[in-house]
Amino acid sequence: MGVLPDTKRHLCFYGEYHHNPVNQWIHIICVPMILWTGQVFLSELSVAGVSATWIVTALYAIFYVALDPLVGFGLALLLCAGAYTANDFVHTEKNAYKIAIGVHAVSWIAQFIGHGVFEKRAPALFTSFFQSLFLAPFFVSWEVLFKMGLRQDVHQEVNEEVCRRLAKLRAEKKVA
Repeated sequence: MGVLPDTKRHLCFYGEYHHNPVNQWIHIICVPMILWTGQVFLSELSVAGVSATWIVTALYAIFYVALDPLVGFGLALLLCAGAYTANDFVHTEKNAYKIAIGVHAVSWIAQFIGHGVFEKRAPALFTSFFQSLFLAPFFVSWEVLFKMGLRQDVHQEVNEEVCRRLAKLRAEKKVA
């Protein structure tokens, strides 16, 4: 199954900011936690009787399926599991919001450390808030696939482009 050019463009953008393996692992752990705690925060809000968690989950899932049907569908299933467990967590854990705030904060801090210490570059969040907010779980899904040895054709193509972009960025920094 081919990958849409737009998907590769997004993967390359995100890959430029997440090329260091330690930073990648930090994101593989922390991005799902941030997403899940976001689902927790939305669980008590509703629109026309529908939990905001499920509305946001559906929007993310549609976006991911549009970018890559196979990866997007798998991620959509994980998003639904997250929405279900987030809603359940809020209704069964009396300190749900306190715990979620702590996990959310620690996950963000860990990612900033990953960028500052290991990537030595500001997060993509500062370049494109929309892409970072919506693409982080998608990118992490691809990183997991790559680390499992899957979709190596896409990995090689994206990695080559990311390396070119990073080399250009380093060359520009030396000139400045």
